Amino acid sequence: MQDIVDTDGYVLLRQIEEEVLLGLAVQNCVIATGGSAVYSDRAMAHLKAGGLVIFLDVDVPTLESRIHDFGTRGLAKRPDQDFADLFRERFPLYTKNADITIKCAGLTQEEVCAGIIMRAREKLVGT
Repeated sequence: MQDIVDTDGYVLLRQIEEEVLLGLAVQNCVIATGGSAVYSDRAMAHLKAGGLVIFLDVDVPTLESRIHDFGTRGLAKRPDQDFADLFRERFPLYTKNADITIKCAGLTQEEVCAGIIMRAREKLVGT
C-alpha cells in the first residue's frame, strides 16, 4: 500500500479501498477496515447495511505505540499531515459512522471484546 501512496498518492489509495469495500458481500463477519475507509460515505453505508460498524476508541499515543514504521505503513494521508493531525481529522468521521463506540483506555483485550459483545447484543436486540 505504501507503494501506491508513494507513486500515485493517498487519494488513489482511498479510492481503491472504497472499491474493495463496495465489492464485499458478507454477513456475520468481522472486517477490520483501513482507517481511511471512513472517508467514503458509500463504503460506510455499504458496511452498515450488512452489519454493525464498531469504533474502537483508542488514544493517539497508544495507536502510535502500535504502529512501528509510518514510512512503510501505507497511511492514506496528505504529505503535510503527521499521525496526530490525521487522527484529529478522522475522529469525527469515526464517531459519525459508528453504530457502537468502545472506549478502550485502560481496558484489556478481553474487556474490549466483552464490551463489543455486550453492546452488539444490545444493539441487535433493540432493532
